[in-house]
Amino acid sequence: MTLAISARRLADLLGPSRGTGPAYRELADLIRLLVVDGRVADGTRLPSERELAAALGVSRTTTTRVYAELRGTGLLTSRQGSGSVVSIPISASSASSLIITPDDADTIALTYSAPVGPPGLARAFEIAATKLPGLLTTTGYLPDGLPTLREILAQHYTDGGLPTDPDQIIVTSGAMGAVSLLARALLAPGQRVIVEGASYPHAHESFAAAGGRLTALPIDTTPWNPAALRSALEGSPHRAAYIVPDFHNPTAAVMSDEERVAWARELRRHDVVPVVDESLREINLDGVDLPPVFATYDPRALLIGSSSKSYWGGLRVGWIRAPKAAIMPIVQARMMDDIGSSAFDQLVLAELLTEGGQTAAAGRARLRAARDHLLAELARELPDIKAPCPAGGLSLWVTLPDRMSSRLTTAAGRHGLLLTPGPRFFTHSGSVGERHLRLPYTQSHETLSEAVRRLRIAYDDVVSDIASGPDHGRSDTLELIA
Repeated sequence: MTLAISARRLADLLGPSRGTGPAYRELADLIRLLVVDGRVADGTRLPSERELAAALGVSRTTTTRVYAELRGTGLLTSRQGSGSVVSIPISASSASSLIITPDDADTIALTYSAPVGPPGLARAFEIAATKLPGLLTTTGYLPDGLPTLREILAQHYTDGGLPTDPDQIIVTSGAMGAVSLLARALLAPGQRVIVEGASYPHAHESFAAAGGRLTALPIDTTPWNPAALRSALEGSPHRAAYIVPDFHNPTAAVMSDEERVAWARELRRHDVVPVVDESLREINLDGVDLPPVFATYDPRALLIGSSSKSYWGGLRVGWIRAPKAAIMPIVQARMMDDIGSSAFDQLVLAELLTEGGQTAAAGRARLRAARDHLLAELARELPDIKAPCPAGGLSLWVTLPDRMSSRLTTAAGRHGLLLTPGPRFFTHSGSVGERHLRLPYTQSHETLSEAVRRLRIAYDDVVSDIASGPDHGRSDTLELIA
């Protein structure tokens, strides 16, 4: 079945025009951005040129030129009777910054928040290699995970105040593997899922792909307003809730003890299963006191952890901590797609978790220094951008002085800086999030300095454009948490 996006929905995603350059070029750039960051999927049929022109309030000539521009760059295929369909060429995959090819050596990608390997990581791989012969005497099929690693993870939870047996742990291929697995195991098509209004977009997409209908809560000073949760749950039945309570992605907020108590009470009362992504919990850069893990408040909670955030993005080991009664259904759901994560990577993580914490501490120290460096560079080069200092996590969530996130992202791309615009993190949002930008601090000081320099050039371009635009001076309401 071909996906389709209505003219009204596409116009909502594009937002109001703020530029003074050629309208067709601005619109083509913004549609290209929507395709690259996944808000408009490959294979989606776009509205007709006439429909889009009416929705945007522009001439048919403008939208005709927009589609011609997109066809010229290979992102759109048009056939009479079939309409215009997004068609991403294989060579354009590097545009997402997931893969930077040798030709992109000068490109800086701040589109993902995963750390480089900290000092000591190579040593863990070397020690794991010495233990590999024993592993090779087995089949290597580990649908619930390496027993040694499950024991270590269970003890970690127990030491933290949540008694856990090894058979309550399922090792997965990263946190996303855990999210996707739980979405498939929990949901029947059409069942509703509570989600934060802004969050990790790939997780939300996993629940939607499993047939879930997302109920996004409004965000004000916190992503976890108990009154909004209560209202949503009283309005209709929900199967699950997905939350990131510790150094929330993207805002870096931490769910308070009072919020956890209130959420656990409401979720239990309405028989909603909490899916709790704790993959950033260990990235506590300032050593702040965190409330206990969510399963302390609600024993039904399914907890997700990951090594990719704490150690290295390439160490694709995640896990689920679940009540015993939930384990077998999850394992059975997993067997339809995947019969185990990399056994060698699990040996590496087992070593990292038993070596005394030095490697994790070295990684946090590097991230703390990078965070402080990025904050200082932004304060010096871009004082108009409000950038609070997060106590943990991997990114800054900055507030822009105007609704410019998508345009700033497009302008930065022309200067070799890849960014993810704020609206990408919002569910059912249209252009909400245009006052925000996520800036990871996972790269070197030199790279971050150059990234800020390019961002300043792009910012100057956009501000100059806005200042001379027809709606200059319009006041916008601040959308989200500082």
